[in-house]
Amino acid sequence: MQGFQDITIIGLVSTNYSILEVKGLKSTVKERTDSEVRLEVTIESSTVNEKLDEIYNKTVQELDVPGFRKGKVPRSFVKARFGDDVFYEDAQNELVEEYLPEALKENGIDPVSQPETEIVDFERDEDFTFEASVEVMPELELGDYTDVEIEDPGTEEVSEEEIEEKLEEMREENGQLVPKEGEVVEDGDYVLVSDPDGNTQQVNVSEDDPTSDLIGKSVGDQVIIGPNEEEGARLEVEEIKELQLPELDDELAKDLGHDDLQSLRTDIKSNLFEEKEEEREEELKDRVLEDLLESTEFSPPERMIQNMVDERVSETKEQLGSEKYSEILEEQGKTEDEVAQDIEESARKQLKRRMVLNEIARQEEIEMTDEEFENRLEEEAEQQDVNPIKFKNQLKAEDQLESYRESLNQEKVLDFLLEQANLTSEEGKDE
Repeated sequence: MQGFQDITIIGLVSTNYSILEVKGLKSTVKERTDSEVRLEVTIESSTVNEKLDEIYNKTVQELDVPGFRKGKVPRSFVKARFGDDVFYEDAQNELVEEYLPEALKENGIDPVSQPETEIVDFERDEDFTFEASVEVMPELELGDYTDVEIEDPGTEEVSEEEIEEKLEEMREENGQLVPKEGEVVEDGDYVLVSDPDGNTQQVNVSEDDPTSDLIGKSVGDQVIIGPNEEEGARLEVEEIKELQLPELDDELAKDLGHDDLQSLRTDIKSNLFEEKEEEREEELKDRVLEDLLESTEFSPPERMIQNMVDERVSETKEQLGSEKYSEILEEQGKTEDEVAQDIEESARKQLKRRMVLNEIARQEEIEMTDEEFENRLEEEAEQQDVNPIKFKNQLKAEDQLESYRESLNQEKVLDFLLEQANLTSEEGKDE
């Protein structure tokens, strides 16, 4: 863009700057790579002087100088006492904040991370020049995604053992706790315990966790559950119960809404097969996407990746607390740098996945309609047993509504990719 011109901002790129009227701007792209643009921006001297005067007027209102009324300190006194450049930093920051968005917009630059700026020249009565280094999303070089060949693992048949395991789960879910005839706690029993303050709770005893210390105890016995007497919980056995399972017969089947035991078995087999089919489909989608990611050239902007890493580390520390975070690192035998490296690898893959799917959505014009989105919101709300309106408002409040919609649209892209894929069996035959 050559020369100065009067302009009015009518829209902004994806930054947090405010919409305002600006004039007297010249910008030039000095250097451009796949993921970064270096921009030189110059603002005319009259605008610089106006900004310095504006900041002076705001600052002088707060100055309390002996011999002058508040807000009435002469400029000559301020300049002699503090120097004119005392206002330079604030003026530079405000001018960059006001003018950089328009310079980016005028040059068609959409930043993906916070721009880095460097002051080139700033003086009263002179043009203000600064440079901005801006990260942009590089173009994707997608491989052929319309005929990806992947191996289909197929869907295994449901075994009798799996059906029996499911039936046993149903028996346990419909069992009743009854007082145990024996006097000693055994693995799998349910024990009511109390602490010294009289608080009670029921625990399911397992030989695979700390509750195993209760095994062999009787009503009235005391036990310390924990690493030692000082850190452990002192508990007393109040009551011992066991789970009494219902008979596996037609009566149980009827209680569960079926005509008889055979129809229950048939329904279980059908449901288990559907689950296996869903798992197969998800596995196929993962394989298609993995193949596509491997064939796609994409180098994400480094500052963007670093910002993602810093944000995730910060969120984790905030959720766990610094002390707990350090304890977990020690347990895992990792340093903070090693954890950050793991997060970085995950962030790179996640970003590449997102960009690939969104680019395919753009090229194939795959977009979830408002009606589809509302239906999916209702389905998810029903699964979580919450009111759909409340669920949607919660996503809005957490600023997650659009990202949730994006993830649903990516599911549509994965469905499209799977439809286009060339599936082969393990023997290499086309499906």
